[in-house]
Amino acid sequence: MSEDSTMASLVVPQPCREDLFSKSSPTRLLNMDKDSKCRLINAFWPHLRLTPPDLIDEEYSDFFYFLGKTLLSLYPHLEKFAARDLPDLFLDIHTLRDRRHSTKQELIPELRQRYSDSSDSDVARSMELAVRLWLGINVCSRQLIVGPRNGRDSLVEWADAHTLDQMVRSQFVPHQTRWSSRNSPLDDSFTVVNLKSICRLNIRWTDSLVDHLKLEGPRGHRSLTIYRHKISLINHRKGSDSTIMPPDVLDEALRTLDLLFPFGDPKTEAFLKDEKVQFWAVAPRELPRATETDDFHHWRNNMVALASLFNGPPETIVQTLLDTRNLPQFATLWVAIFGVFLLTILFGILTTVFSIKQYRIAIKSYELSLAMACQQTATPLPLFCTKLD
Repeated sequence: MSEDSTMASLVVPQPCREDLFSKSSPTRLLNMDKDSKCRLINAFWPHLRLTPPDLIDEEYSDFFYFLGKTLLSLYPHLEKFAARDLPDLFLDIHTLRDRRHSTKQELIPELRQRYSDSSDSDVARSMELAVRLWLGINVCSRQLIVGPRNGRDSLVEWADAHTLDQMVRSQFVPHQTRWSSRNSPLDDSFTVVNLKSICRLNIRWTDSLVDHLKLEGPRGHRSLTIYRHKISLINHRKGSDSTIMPPDVLDEALRTLDLLFPFGDPKTEAFLKDEKVQFWAVAPRELPRATETDDFHHWRNNMVALASLFNGPPETIVQTLLDTRNLPQFATLWVAIFGVFLLTILFGILTTVFSIKQYRIAIKSYELSLAMACQQTATPLPLFCTKLD
């Protein structure tokens, strides 16, 4: 069976040339029937062999919205891409998967055989788009950028002389930093909900695994970036150990999500519901819960930084007032605040009462002095003694 016939079973049948980029991409992808959704999912992860009875729409709604949102943002620039429909995109992914050990400059002429009317830049741009959608890594070489982008998202360069495998693995090399000698325990209270409420963190979601757990911002105004497509991590992990995404990276990313978003926690469930993020898909193998930062390798420094922030002193007055981790200290602080508040009110009332009394005494003293002056003066003082009469 030829490559094209093999891939034909994985793709949406006969879409139009402009079908990949459309103004209605988000709703169109979300509203596809289950057969079409399964063909699309299997094109990304052929090892799943997903069938309509096994498809849980809720698990993939966020992923389909990400696909549609990305394609919609590139709709004004569709002529700068070689791939114009879903079959072309899926064939690109198929080639990239099979030729992961070929360099970028070797892949471009091979893919261009299917796109005779496209330039090398158009082909390279389609390759990088396929990687972004398939692997969840924001591959976007600067000379190929088109369309809008978020300035806070890291751009990953794919050098011409590097293979796809080399480019991916270079993004997850552990770095030895100032945190390397520090180990911190991670108890059940170490969750995103508590980080948000106690440390006043702003949670920012990302579609790129490279930016996962990135902590940014000045004291008191920090934001934590979290990768939102847990289902993609799980699907990659369900493949063989030779998957292009390193298995240890996938396992560690899943462990960070399981730690920060504990299953069954009501506050976590309410938070994810408000954020419209689905994290309840089950990993293909049971992963032990992390109990300390040394349990992590690739994201260890990020976890140490978060643990230091969580276990450290409050950074702002608001955090100090709302920090309930040390209940005796929290109670003492608020008793002192209410004590000062009540004393201030009490002294204010007493001051007002005595001020009124002082005013009345001053009036009486004035009247007495005026009466004495009028009695001692032979000629009554005009405008004063006449009032006493």
